[in-house]
Amino acid sequence: MIPYFYILGSKTERPVSCRTIFTDGAPDATFRPDIDMELSHWIPNTTPDVYKADTSTEICMKFISQNDTDGWDLAINNHVDVDGILAVFTLIHSEKAMMHRDTIIQAAEMGDFSGWGDRAAQILYQGLTVLMDDLKAEKMDTQHVYETCFKRALSLLEGRVDDARVAQGMEALKRSSERVESGSIIRRELHNRFAHYHIPFVFVGTSLAKTLKVPAFNEEIKDDMWLHPQVRNRLDKEKVQLVSAEAEQGWYYDVWYPGYMWADTPHSWRAPGFTFSGSTNGYMYGYEPLETAVRTLQELETANGTWTLAHKLSPFSSINGRNFPIVLSFLSENSQPAASDLPPERVVPILASAFE
Repeated sequence: MIPYFYILGSKTERPVSCRTIFTDGAPDATFRPDIDMELSHWIPNTTPDVYKADTSTEICMKFISQNDTDGWDLAINNHVDVDGILAVFTLIHSEKAMMHRDTIIQAAEMGDFSGWGDRAAQILYQGLTVLMDDLKAEKMDTQHVYETCFKRALSLLEGRVDDARVAQGMEALKRSSERVESGSIIRRELHNRFAHYHIPFVFVGTSLAKTLKVPAFNEEIKDDMWLHPQVRNRLDKEKVQLVSAEAEQGWYYDVWYPGYMWADTPHSWRAPGFTFSGSTNGYMYGYEPLETAVRTLQELETANGTWTLAHKLSPFSSINGRNFPIVLSFLSENSQPAASDLPPERVVPILASAFE
């Protein structure tokens, strides 16, 4: 275990360090290349190849499983999110982290990638998310946010839950999953890199907002979506996912890329079209087969609106009017979701073929 940690931006005193690990965030100007180490999946990074993994938390798990941490005396991060909290937690509470390795890694994936997690991971993710959101709203110093979250993580890992929002989030995921399992929301795998989910009118007519919502990065899970991305990623994590929704006036469409695409994820399929922009975790997007498919759809389209492709992406931004990781939507002239006249039986094969 590493004895001390510090969160950049905190007003608390930063400990003096002989050897520092910077995790899940870009190092600051104090980074000493010949002394310190970066353990992060942010892009760009200098994480040693031997430790690379999809989340910073798993990178830290690999580091502590392969090394004696003697001599390393400080872990540093620069922001508050679940993967960041759990990466530092892994370095500070190494023995406990290794005991709950899979749960902690899944919770980190839920935070950074909207990944699926089992029951224990859902408890940990939701419990930390609602707590950190509360503490940030109170403007608590980030160092103290981490300290408080570490205490809560230890409790959550033992199954102790005292916040009703944890159970509410888990119930929302359960209902979302049941809609797919029962066939109420239709899932179809076109090939090994493309899946189609269709939300019928019975749901759309009840709540368009729950149909079209795109959750923010590391957002608390609520009963505010018919189909949560975590549920889609349970079966189709490494696929492009087309979500269609039937309305009275036509069909809504979003194409979702894998939620992990913004990060350095060597263990997962890299969907085509992302080019690093040179800015931290920023990308330019361009993929000719999809661009060709979009031109075809636009030529066929008779509704007022435009098939709109993303050109710049980050974990927090995509097409104006939608959010990451959506790369294509049918939008109105004021960048709001609009109903297309094209039915899924025409749209699906055109888009699926772009990724074969």
